[in-house]
Amino acid sequence: MDISIAWIVILFFLLLYMRTKDMVASLLFGVLNYVNFLFALQISHIVWEDMLNIRNPMIEQVFLFIFIGVMAYLIGKLFSDGAKRDGRSVQHVFSLRQRIFISFGNMCMMMGGIYLSLIFYRDVSDVQGTLLHSLLLAIYIAVIFFSHRLYVNTFRKEMEKQQMEQELGQLEEYAASLEDVLHDMRTFKHDYANILSTLQGFIEDEKYSELKSYFYHDVCAYSEQLHHMNTRLSLLGHVKIAPLKGILSSKILKAQTERVDVFIDIAEDVHVVEISTLDLCRIMGILLDNAIEAALDTPKPRLDLGIVSVKDSTLFIVKNSCSEHVPPIYKMFEYGFSTKGDKRGIGLSTVQELIDHKYSNVILNTEIDPVTHTFIQELKIKRVCSS
Repeated sequence: MDISIAWIVILFFLLLYMRTKDMVASLLFGVLNYVNFLFALQISHIVWEDMLNIRNPMIEQVFLFIFIGVMAYLIGKLFSDGAKRDGRSVQHVFSLRQRIFISFGNMCMMMGGIYLSLIFYRDVSDVQGTLLHSLLLAIYIAVIFFSHRLYVNTFRKEMEKQQMEQELGQLEEYAASLEDVLHDMRTFKHDYANILSTLQGFIEDEKYSELKSYFYHDVCAYSEQLHHMNTRLSLLGHVKIAPLKGILSSKILKAQTERVDVFIDIAEDVHVVEISTLDLCRIMGILLDNAIEAALDTPKPRLDLGIVSVKDSTLFIVKNSCSEHVPPIYKMFEYGFSTKGDKRGIGLSTVQELIDHKYSNVILNTEIDPVTHTFIQELKIKRVCSS
């Protein structure tokens, strides 16, 4: 039996190591599993041979694995329920090593308590000994209970700390986007002052024909461009999430400053999306930066931004003109891949990793239209129905 247990532990170690490449976590997982198997083996021996006087190795093995499975389920249930009450998945707060230590450490404590209890009940027959054992068992259970409460409180404090850090990050992101908007406003003010100075010069020199030509050729064209810009930017008023509106505004203004033809389509108000605001700002910032960069490599740079609400999801659609020689999509999401420096490849890989590890309700679809030479990215955020 000991050899089979050792092989099972080695198998668990290899499976976890192949998945995580974390040697320490895999060793910890294997050692704690081995301890739990030893406890379970002794418990099975006491129950079947000493108490029930049944000597059947097959029955013992079946009982052993059923018992371990039930204990693992109960500990996992206890651990996950404590996390769900605080509204977020455990893996986003505790590392893999911490989760293994807490889960299987609790399991070892439970196994040890059951093992000691069976030994006492087997060897003690008088009432006084039974009462003493019951008292010790109650104390042991109380220790496990308060240990769990300590974990829950630690979890809650960690969550509050991360929430504060997240809100601070959102404020910093929003402040940065406001700085970009203020910079564009200063640029507009400077251009406006230059136009007035030029008009004043024509009037003072009484060059009315040149004034007329300048007004209709330059000022009216600038006014039309400004009107088009303001009309499109006004659609961002539908975005009721302030940090997101800030990052979208700054990226759109950046694109228009670079002479990119921008089209915005937002028909309905966007109040809430079921993803962290900070993460959504990061994702949209990366997608728009990449779209602007790619569009500038084309003869007629174009950027389309759309936000659409469907029955069960909110869609963020980013389209941009792209060159004929576009790398395969899978290449773009490889870590470090880029056609211009490192930032682009790292950004796209960061987006995919962020979505894969944190959000089961978020999907990023990417495609290329070879006919119109358009690169399309669709971020789909599903609404999670609360039960």
